[in-house]
Amino acid sequence: MKKSSLFFVLLCLFQISKLDFCLAGSVHMVNNNGHERHRFISVTDFGAVCDGKTDDTQAFLKAWEAVCNGFSNKSFLVPLGKTCLLKPLTFAGPCTSSSITFVIRGNIVAPGYTWNVGNFPAWISFDSINGLVVKGGGVKGGGTLDSRGSVWWGSEHAQDKESPTVSPFSRSLHYPRNHIGLTGSKNISISGLNLTAPGDSPNTDGIDISRCIGVDIRDSVISTGDDCIAINSGSSYINITGLFCGPGHGISVGSLGRNGEFASVEEVRVKNCTLSNTMNGVRIKTYQNGLGYARKISFEDIRMVDSKNPIIIEQNYLNRGKIEEVSFENSNYQNRGGKNRFYKTESGNGRGVRVSDVRYSRIYGSSASDDAVTFNCNADLGCEDIVMDHVDIVSAKAGHAVSASCKNVRGSYFSSPVSCIKKH
Repeated sequence: MKKSSLFFVLLCLFQISKLDFCLAGSVHMVNNNGHERHRFISVTDFGAVCDGKTDDTQAFLKAWEAVCNGFSNKSFLVPLGKTCLLKPLTFAGPCTSSSITFVIRGNIVAPGYTWNVGNFPAWISFDSINGLVVKGGGVKGGGTLDSRGSVWWGSEHAQDKESPTVSPFSRSLHYPRNHIGLTGSKNISISGLNLTAPGDSPNTDGIDISRCIGVDIRDSVISTGDDCIAINSGSSYINITGLFCGPGHGISVGSLGRNGEFASVEEVRVKNCTLSNTMNGVRIKTYQNGLGYARKISFEDIRMVDSKNPIIIEQNYLNRGKIEEVSFENSNYQNRGGKNRFYKTESGNGRGVRVSDVRYSRIYGSSASDDAVTFNCNADLGCEDIVMDHVDIVSAKAGHAVSASCKNVRGSYFSSPVSCIKKH
């Protein structure tokens, strides 16, 4: 069985009030890369055995209390060479320390059994903490979190939503089977993430973002069974740089406007990323009966390697409750015989999530299907100000050509061999 592990550097800032100061626990001095000295509070000082078999949950909570209620900024340490077993727990604030660094140099593993997700929807969570920095070894190694996801995928929970997330840095949880959920937060920085799950594992999104302002994700690897990153309603100023995605379902904005709800996403920039053997590349998807907008979005310097559907805007997304092998499973778009065919959608009701000001710049590489670009936009709203600038995608199959299909799109293109946009 493959394990789900992640190595990450995560900064999460919440708007909370501070309490009175108090101090508990012990402080240690260690050398960090020969340059700086940091004060650490180690979980082993509070009784953690960290042999991979003994429950270390209470020791972790005691160490957290010492760090959280400390006078000065200190670092919480999971030591190198240790494997600590944790049951579901929450590292809760608010804390008196103005900044806390959570350093994972060893390993943390989940129990090898399922539990009642209604009582514990997350394995590890951080709640109401200001100035939290969680550090691992990044893509170079050092520090792992093994959630033992295979025990959930093979259980009665596999086909429903009763599976926990690994680590939601948020006040509420909406995505029980993703790895990281960011909700209702501000000024989050993630880097050095290495997250893996089998390509056929159900609904294992890498990072889901909802109602967040200011998220920076960079220099990371996400290989899962669903979206590498999903950007949902209420999110703005999202920057994704240096991401390797694959396998998985690519990078998605949406779906937005489900059940007629108002949705908004804006100021999103995806840059210098590679998507390899993904079901989709970069995708925007909105429900046709929703309201709101997705705007000011750019995809720049993106390399596709055998992605099945490299570039997609689907403004008529439908929920038919069926998961197919390709990306248009819940859409009124269908692909038959290698040709794009669009089907008439509801019009005249004035509803829909507006998609505008989207730019694709320097997108190159190979497509595993004949459909390199698909813009299926609503008949009433259309997609506006869509720009294709140096989009050059070829077929991964020798002797095959790729195509681009547009419906109700207004925009422009520059030096793009693969384009269907008409200049207006």
